[in-house]
Amino acid sequence: MTETYRVTSTQKNTASMIHTENHQAISAFFPRKLKPICGDEVEVEHLKSEFRITRINKRFNSFCRADSRGRKQHIAANVDQIMIVMAVKPEPTRDILNRYLVVAEKEGITPLLVFNKSDMDPLFFVNTINQYEKLGYLTFKTYNQDPSTVVDLKRQLADKTTILAGQSGVGKSSLTELMMPEVKLKTGKLSDKTGKGAHTTSVTQMYHDSTLNANIIDSPGVWEYGLWSMEAHEIAAGFIDFDDFMGQCKFSNCTHIHEPGCAIELAVKQGKIKNNRFESYLRIVDSMKYWA
Repeated sequence: MTETYRVTSTQKNTASMIHTENHQAISAFFPRKLKPICGDEVEVEHLKSEFRITRINKRFNSFCRADSRGRKQHIAANVDQIMIVMAVKPEPTRDILNRYLVVAEKEGITPLLVFNKSDMDPLFFVNTINQYEKLGYLTFKTYNQDPSTVVDLKRQLADKTTILAGQSGVGKSSLTELMMPEVKLKTGKLSDKTGKGAHTTSVTQMYHDSTLNANIIDSPGVWEYGLWSMEAHEIAAGFIDFDDFMGQCKFSNCTHIHEPGCAIELAVKQGKIKNNRFESYLRIVDSMKYWA
């Protein structure tokens, strides 16, 4: 008898998973030719005293990052949303938000921009929130210990699979437990010396919350995020404020960096694209040289 499950985590040759309907948890073996990842929907066959994965269903997307050599590494599959958490402390590293957004746009994953620990400095993210709301992104201002600030965000998680993203120490675990009390993520403390956190998750893990009928994915591969080797046009496609000007450049293969007649650069000069967004794009493109 074959049934359908969602993979919650993988080990060397086994996977933990939950039934897609009744959410019963099991562990199953998989052959070498199959390489399931967290979030995959799989067909499982019950053979005597063990379960075995026989098929990985087609993924509608996957969330990826760069491996140590700049290659595309698949972390989680079939992700509806990415919850990008930033905090007053530790402050976001430069361009990290836009790096997340590039892959979100590329894979068709809805971004939820969460600005946490706002009680520490209510004005810290004001300009950033205004800018990204104008671009059409969903933004949320939250406090770790205040349930009233996560009400709207919690609604967005219902019936969806959401991957957590953001530097360690920004409060991803605390926010998740406010919204999903039955889900217990591992937490890390900020270093007194660096002001940064140390990620405690060792494997990508999906948790199910029965109240919201929601899945939340936590991963060690997401907290300090690096894009895999990409071409300039792929990165530009992740900047939605470029959309209205794409295809208007003098050259069809314009990288929007140095070419004459670039419609993107003209839009920046005319104030139609924010200068800080364009500079971020240039830095991300420039960072690709490290994978050369």
